[in-house]
Amino acid sequence: MNICKALPLSALVFAGGINMIDAQQKPNVVIILADDLGWGDVGYHGSEIPTPNIDRIAREGIELDRYYVAPISSPTRAGLMTGRYPSRFGFREAVIPPWRNVGLPEGERTIADVLGENGYPNRAIIGKWHLGHSRKAFYPINRGFTYFYGHLNGAIDYFSHKRDGELDWHENWESNYDEGYSTDLITDKAVEQIGKYADEGPFFIYVAYNAPHTPFQAPEDEIAKHIPLDKFRAIENQKERNRWIYTAMVTRMDSGIGRIWDALEESGQLDNTIVLFSSDNGGDLAASSNAPLRGTKFTEWDGGVRVPAAIYWKNGFKNGRKLEKQVMGFVDILPTLADIIGVKDRPEPAYDGISMYSVLKGRKDHIDRDMYLGCGALVNSDWKLILTGRNSKMPKKDFLVRYADDPYETKNNIENSPEVARRMKEIVFKYDTITPAYPEEPYGHGSKGFVAPDEWRVTQP
Repeated sequence: MNICKALPLSALVFAGGINMIDAQQKPNVVIILADDLGWGDVGYHGSEIPTPNIDRIAREGIELDRYYVAPISSPTRAGLMTGRYPSRFGFREAVIPPWRNVGLPEGERTIADVLGENGYPNRAIIGKWHLGHSRKAFYPINRGFTYFYGHLNGAIDYFSHKRDGELDWHENWESNYDEGYSTDLITDKAVEQIGKYADEGPFFIYVAYNAPHTPFQAPEDEIAKHIPLDKFRAIENQKERNRWIYTAMVTRMDSGIGRIWDALEESGQLDNTIVLFSSDNGGDLAASSNAPLRGTKFTEWDGGVRVPAAIYWKNGFKNGRKLEKQVMGFVDILPTLADIIGVKDRPEPAYDGISMYSVLKGRKDHIDRDMYLGCGALVNSDWKLILTGRNSKMPKKDFLVRYADDPYETKNNIENSPEVARRMKEIVFKYDTITPAYPEEPYGHGSKGFVAPDEWRVTQP
């Protein structure tokens, strides 16, 4: 039985180790996060959707074939920013909705905090935050970032930039009235900031696209690249229409990623920039594809938590390869970056993720580890355990996957490998019983009678 109750748990010890970048300038860091992009929706996974720029990161960098995240947005972003499991913050089964007065706890140090303390003067978030919007304490500028351009909530309108009827588009603390398609605006600003930061020391830019998350919206000129507009307008089947719009959303984002890559190259910064691309979770299947993986967004099947991901750093990694066995994920990014830039102090509170620098550098072939995926799930290179599910999309009994002969999670090995299941279940219980910073509530709780604040301005401390 899957339990997610509140019992105390001490933090894990940082497992990264120190790997100094001897005689090298500290690298710039550009993290590009897609929103709800399916495993089967990138070209290098065989999609009919052309994604040449995402494919280039995978081809010229390191393809992270076993890269895991949380099954939904806010938890993944919280784990990415802190190196700690989102269950610690009360982010388990729901995102932060517009009517909820919660956010990333004030005591948590983010990637931007750590880099700021270690010689990175410019640290920008461009795009979707989704880690708290109701208090200044949750705001990106108070979480280690020196610049913010984008939106606080999820699921904004791509053209009006509104959520719940109010403008949710900002530059630092002020409302921003730039007009245009949000994907293009995010790209434009990322390119602009690269130009500004290139000569001012190492920089960090977190490019958090809201594409291709709903609502399904794309410029007609992008749709027309894939299907004649008169033919598109004549389509009556909504799912088919959504797929064409979704295709345009993905290719528009991919073109933006190409422009970011080109800006790094033109500024002379590409060779010494770590570029990480991933999705925040699997696709929801309203228009996306996770094929051939099982499952969707909201589930701990691989289709919900194993996402397209690749990383590149010409000056520091052993590029041009695919990591097929190494389990890596969102909570490993901060420990890995801290390791790369030579942070010697052990973090407080401790990271849950580990440094993957030695593997990315090519010094090690593989690190054995267990990675917690959320309520009731754990994965390692060989096995995955999913405890009894919370909804109809999850198993009715505990489910043990053996990847060697069942890569698509079709057969339950729970009775054939009881010792493996027992060991993994003990680890899952340890994390399922974390006492979170906030009690988690269902997504819709508190929505009745909610009225969005004027232009989503933040007034509370």
